[in-house]
Amino acid sequence: MVIQVAKQQGYTIVLWSWHQDTRDWASPGVSAIVNKVLKNARNGDIVLFHDKVDGKSQTITALKTILPKLKEQGYRFVTVSELLAVKAREAAKDDNSSS
Repeated sequence: MVIQVAKQQGYTIVLWSWHQDTRDWASPGVSAIVNKVLKNARNGDIVLFHDKVDGKSQTITALKTILPKLKEQGYRFVTVSELLAVKAREAAKDDNSSS
């Protein structure tokens, strides 16, 4: 219902990539968070992290490893708006090439 109303109002619904839920809220350990992200990284991913967890967050420590490793692999980080713009350009290019 909420999604339908939001779409009717012209909003774009953005969720995370289904394979990139780090479950960091459950404090699985820094290495588990790091491995989950690095093992599943794909172009265009939106990775789900939580900035508030009970106890000491492992997310910040994990990000100190994740971000440099992804940069080494050639990934770059963009805003959601930038990502949506890239996706729109790719879709338009695909539409033009199949015509």
